[in-house]
Amino acid sequence: MPALSLPLPSLMLRAALLGLLLSAALAASLAFGARDLTLMQVWQGLTHADPANPAADGAIVLGLRLSRTLTGVAVGAALAVAGVLMQALTRNPLADPGLTGVNAGAALAVVAVIRIWGPQDPLWLAAAAMAGAFCAAFAVWHLAGGRSAAAGGAISLRLPLAGAAIGSLCLSLVAAVVLLNPQTRDLYRFWMVGSLAGAEMATLARLAPLMALGLALGLVVARGLDVLALGADLGAGLGVRAGPVLTGALLSVTLCAGAAVALAGPLGFVGLIVPHLARSLAGRGGLAATLLCAVPLGAALVLACDTLGRVMARPSELALGIVLALIGGPAFMLLLHRLIGPRG
Repeated sequence: MPALSLPLPSLMLRAALLGLLLSAALAASLAFGARDLTLMQVWQGLTHADPANPAADGAIVLGLRLSRTLTGVAVGAALAVAGVLMQALTRNPLADPGLTGVNAGAALAVVAVIRIWGPQDPLWLAAAAMAGAFCAAFAVWHLAGGRSAAAGGAISLRLPLAGAAIGSLCLSLVAAVVLLNPQTRDLYRFWMVGSLAGAEMATLARLAPLMALGLALGLVVARGLDVLALGADLGAGLGVRAGPVLTGALLSVTLCAGAAVALAGPLGFVGLIVPHLARSLAGRGGLAATLLCAVPLGAALVLACDTLGRVMARPSELALGIVLALIGGPAFMLLLHRLIGPRG
């Protein structure tokens, strides 16, 4: 089936609108915070930074905000892509990446590292979160039946159930460790909310390739998921093998969501709300077009919420996870009402 079926002028207009939206979010993220800067000051800070003056605009833009902004772009895009694939994989419009157990697995790994070895460098905590996310997703995959369930088409039903079971187990272990160890509780509290405050370019540089690989893999399996949505029998008749396609989709979700959680903590609502907006923009373009629309939408949403959190509570800030919950909660209720509300 065609990857894109919209007229070229419509595609160009929607791409331009998405580009403008993301550009505005990028500019706001770099300009606003505890100290506001003009766009000219941001540009000067990016192009003529003075390393000898830590109070200069360049130190604020390059030293503090640029890494945070780029991390926000990567996290938002990755969570949006994971959400699109998760909803396509489970055929559930209310699914999100957390159903794979990656959030709970990452949380358990971070708590275990802090409990055993004490405070660690953010890069090591990110590595632990990524490892925990992969272990949780692997356990969910096997509990759901693995390749045999994927080949038989039962994975869409089993995956959310397995994810809920593994997620509950991991979070129960997290609660036990956190309640029994005050030091772990104090260190874990901030990470669990979800924030970009500790974003570092070195951590982003190591995890960005995994996100890019997840997006590429998602685009590869997009056509197969489109065909399987018509039915497993029809998909088999068209030469689409359900097992490899669904396995690739779950691996893509794990790569994107696991890296995002490792960078910013378990952020909610991005992978739930953005896919619906992306599908509206993509129209009949198929899953590949939806993925491409979701990338700038997710990035813009995370940057906008992070900027809003910095502006609302100056000179302090509200954590990104809190702002997303304040905005995503009502949005989720509206979405739920539209999907299952009273009819007639």
